[in-house]
Amino acid sequence: QVVLGMDMGLREMCVGEKRTVIIPPHLGYGEAGVDGEVPGSAVLVFDIELLELVAGLPEGYMFIWNGEVSPNLFEEIDKDGNGEVLLEEFSEYIHAQVASGKGKLAPGFDAELIVKNMFTNQDRNGDGKVTAEEFKLKDQEAKHDEL
Repeated sequence: QVVLGMDMGLREMCVGEKRTVIIPPHLGYGEAGVDGEVPGSAVLVFDIELLELVAGLPEGYMFIWNGEVSPNLFEEIDKDGNGEVLLEEFSEYIHAQVASGKGKLAPGFDAELIVKNMFTNQDRNGDGKVTAEEFKLKDQEAKHDEL
């Protein structure tokens, strides 16, 4: 999240544009400021150049697939084929999908935390590994939610 003044100052900005944004205290951190970082009643001045615009994800999503999801997803994630996916395997797979453009993590958030939360959500019994059965349960839940 950003202060209201920054949100207002960036509206309708185009890629390649340079802009100076001046934020008065009432649209910034107010009279209180931020302890040890921004003094009270500070006028904030930012020189900004918009280099790239990265689209976010739909509301409530931290990861999305770009295109079709493999019907053999669990088997692809389970690289060693032991029927269990550990966080390390899961993380490597998700990051590989993002790097190849097949998946997208929410920008502006800690990628490792997102992946860990995704893994924890799949790990139904909390034993630190995801089995094919746990994976199928989540898949069936998603299909049920769509009806």
